[in-house]
Amino acid sequence: MSLDGCIVKYFDFPGRGDALRLALALGGVDFVDERVPFGDWRAVKPTTPFGSLPTLTLPDGTALAQQRSLLRFVGRSTGLYPAEPLAALKVDELMDAVEDLVAKTFVAGKNRPKEEMEAERLKETTDPEGSVTKLLGCIEAFLAANNAGGPFALGAACTVADLHLYATTSMLTSGTYDGVPPTILEPFPNICAVRKAVRSMDGVKAWYAEHPAKSPAYGEL
Repeated sequence: MSLDGCIVKYFDFPGRGDALRLALALGGVDFVDERVPFGDWRAVKPTTPFGSLPTLTLPDGTALAQQRSLLRFVGRSTGLYPAEPLAALKVDELMDAVEDLVAKTFVAGKNRPKEEMEAERLKETTDPEGSVTKLLGCIEAFLAANNAGGPFALGAACTVADLHLYATTSMLTSGTYDGVPPTILEPFPNICAVRKAVRSMDGVKAWYAEHPAKSPAYGEL
C-alpha cells in the first residue's frame, strides 16, 4: 500500500512527531506535514483517535494514532522495520526503553516550584543513581550488545528505533525539558554514535535543511 498523500499531524516543533516525519522522508513518501498551532489544540484534540498527537491519516481517510505504532507501521512500509521476528522485537524493545526516558524525565520534580523541579531533573539526569541516568546506561549497554560494530542500533541498517532514539534524545539535549543539561549524553558514546549516524544520513540532512527545527539545538549533534 502506497503511503503517498498521507497526512502527519503534529505541533510545529520536532518533539514526538519528528521520528515519524523522518521515517516517511527517508522512505521517499510524499506526505503532508500538517503543523497544529498550540492555540488550536483544544479544538483539534477531540478529533484525534486518542486525544493525542501525532496522528497519521492514510490516503483513504483512515485516521491512525499512537507514536510507536505509527513508527512500526511506517517502518514496515518503508523498509525501516525488520521482517525477522527477533530483530523486530529488539527494535520494539529499544523504542519502549526510549519512551521510558520521556516519562522519567517528565515526572522528575513534577508539581514542585520551578527551582525545585529543575534541581530534581538535574539530579535524575546527571547523578549516576538518577533514574534517567540509569536508563541511559541500559540503552548504552543494549547498543553495545546489538550493534554488531555497525553505526546503528542493530548494525548496518537504520530502523525506526534509531529515529526514535535520535528524536527523543534530541528533546533531552535541546532545552525542551527545563533543568536537563545539554551535556546529558556525553557519558554515553554508543548513544552519541547512533545520533551521529542518523544525523549524517542524506535524507535526514535534507529534511532539516528544508524544515529547520524550532530549537537551535535540535537537529544538531
